[in-house]
This record gives sequence, structure tokens and C-alpha cells, in this order.
Amino acid sequence: MSDVAGVSDDVRRALRDSSDPRAERTRQRLFEAAEALSATGDDVSVSALVRQAGVSRSVFYTHFADVGELALRMIEPVIDEIAQTAAEERLQDPHRAMRAAQTRLVAHVDGDRALYRAAFRLPGDGLMTAMRDAMRVPIAVHIEVVGAPDGLDVDLVSRYVAGAVIHLLSDWVLDRVDADPETIAQHLYALMPTWMHEHPNGSST
Repeated sequence: MSDVAGVSDDVRRALRDSSDPRAERTRQRLFEAAEALSATGDDVSVSALVRQAGVSRSVFYTHFADVGELALRMIEPVIDEIAQTAAEERLQDPHRAMRAAQTRLVAHVDGDRALYRAAFRLPGDGLMTAMRDAMRVPIAVHIEVVGAPDGLDVDLVSRYVAGAVIHLLSDWVLDRVDADPETIAQHLYALMPTWMHEHPNGSST
């Protein structure tokens, strides 16, 4: 358990799971601050976030351990929403649904690029692991629906795919690769196993 600014992970977890509208409003102000800073291209730091949101540093650390956790909490609902939309669209055109899902993910990361750049610059691999875990769950659900080829373990495949996606996005926002959003989205789509974007009955369009 970490303890940042006198606030334990258990306290943050309880606050995150709380239905207190005041806590939700504070988190939303910090999310909006991160989006505003990213929109202007300004560096995203705790100091910049609290200044933009009009809250104190102690308030920030009551909700988030660092900028990385804030970024994680912002991308989690996006991942869930993308997965839900893709599940609905897959019934009509699984290939287009997979392509659209990658486009939406890349667009989100690109829109808050400064935030994710700051987050991925943090030491350690905790954020990478957390984002991979957030992504592998809906991927595993997707694989259960479409069915994995014989001999492939759903958990191993979902970890591999999620890890590859997060690493490529990390390298991209950190400017380790030079590509526009369309190119990144196209590669994420093209590099997905083709059996992952087939109809649930196993036939492709």
C-alpha cells in the first residue's frame, strides 16, 4: 500500500467507490482540467491540474496518487464504452466494428495526449500494467464471444493483445514513433488477429 500526501490507497479506493456527489464533482473538475491542459498543449502536472481545477494539492492527492492514476481513471470508462459500442456494431459488420474501436481509442488518447504523455513518463511500469489490465477484461469478453482458435488460452491472448496496444500507444504519445492518428489506428486494426473480428458464428464478411 502506498501513502502519498498522507492518504492511503485504501482511502482513495473507498472514495472512488463512494456515491458522494461532492467527491464525484471534484474528480470531474480534475478530469476537465486535464482535458483543458491537453487541449492547449500545456504540460500536465499536479501543480498545473490543481491550478486549473481550482483545488488544493491535498484535494488532488485525496483522489489520485499521481497523474498516472488520474489518466487511468479517465481511460477506464472510455475503454468500457468503446467495448460496448463495438459489441453492438459487430453484429452488423465485425471488421468495421473492430476498425472503429481502434479509431475511437486512438482519438481519445490523441485528444488528451499531454495527459498521457505526462502519465507514461512516470517511473515504473505500474501505469502500463494497470491500463493493460483495464483493457484485457473487455478483450477477454470479446474473445469469449467470437471464440478463440483451439489451443489458445483466453487470458493469455487478452493480456498479449492489451499489452501490445498499450505499449504502442505509449511509444506514440512519447514521440518514440512518428505517425498520425489514422496510421496508428490502422496498424492497431491490421495487427489484430483476424479471428478476433469475425461474426460470432465464426464466419467472416
